[in-house]
Formats: sequence, C-alpha cells, structure tokens
Amino acid sequence: MVTCDLLKVLPTFIILFALSAASAAPVNNQTLSHTNNATLLERGKYMVVTGHCNNCHTEGYGVNSGKIPEEKWLLGNSVGWRSKAGTSYAPNLRLYIQSMSLASWLVVARNSRARAPMPWWSLSDTSDEDLTAMYAYIGSLGPVGLPAPLFLPPDQTPRPPYNQLPDLSFAK
Repeated sequence: MVTCDLLKVLPTFIILFALSAASAAPVNNQTLSHTNNATLLERGKYMVVTGHCNNCHTEGYGVNSGKIPEEKWLLGNSVGWRSKAGTSYAPNLRLYIQSMSLASWLVVARNSRARAPMPWWSLSDTSDEDLTAMYAYIGSLGPVGLPAPLFLPPDQTPRPPYNQLPDLSFAK
C-alpha cells in the first residue's frame, strides 16, 4: 500500500494549481516581455545585474569580471554546480521566461524552491514591481540559445568543468 504525507506534497499541488490559474491570465500579461517602456526595461536590467543573475545564468560572467556582451547574458550555463544532492545547471532564462505569462512568473518567483546554488529566498522577497521589471527585461532579450544541461542525480558524475559545493547539511 502506498501512503503519502499530505504535508509534504501539499505545497507542490498548491504551486501547480496556481500556475494553472496563472496560465489563464489576460493576454496583456503575456505581451509585457515585448514592452518598449525604457524605464521598466532599465529597472529590469538593474535588477538582473544587482541581483547577480548573470553570475550563474551567463557562462563565463564571473571569470571575466562581468565583461560579457549583453547579447550573451542569461543564456544558461553548461558548468554545473555539484552537491551531495546532485548537479544542477543554471537554465537559459531567455528561453525559460518566454514560455510563461507575467502572472506565472510571479507565482514561480514567489513559490519556487530551486536547487542550490539558486538563492530562491531572495527572489521570493523581491517586490512585484521589480519582478515585473525583470520579466520585461529578460523577455526583451529574446528567446535565443539552447537549454542548459539537465539535472544529474548524485550517483552521476558531471562532465568537467563543474563547481563543487560544500556539504552544508550540518548547518541545518
């Protein structure tokens, strides 16, 4: 007999329900990424830079001290982050955000619990106004590039190079 701890699966069901409801958002939410509002786009760019999104989501950004052309920003990263839970890769945000409405983006930003090293707690504390600006800016860059590699379970060794995260389980 299969049993299920309701408290463990309930948050997942709530997020899925919210995403389903958000996908029925008005069309104007889905066209925001193509805005010409310069102030909104500048705020979004500012949030991406000061939120350090490029550090992981732009290949080579850190090792080049941020000297990467803007047209190469947020295309994802083939260098993984390995921990005892497995290896995660920063996704191509330009492709990721194109498939969702603003309402869906806000739900994901507020409720996602992404794998390390993504600081999901910081994203969930970001204001709606700033998340909206980030959505518009990332969407304005256009859907280019390829998806990042898929998550690897802990029993699979990633192809080098990769970043090794320390085991922080003792800190809980």
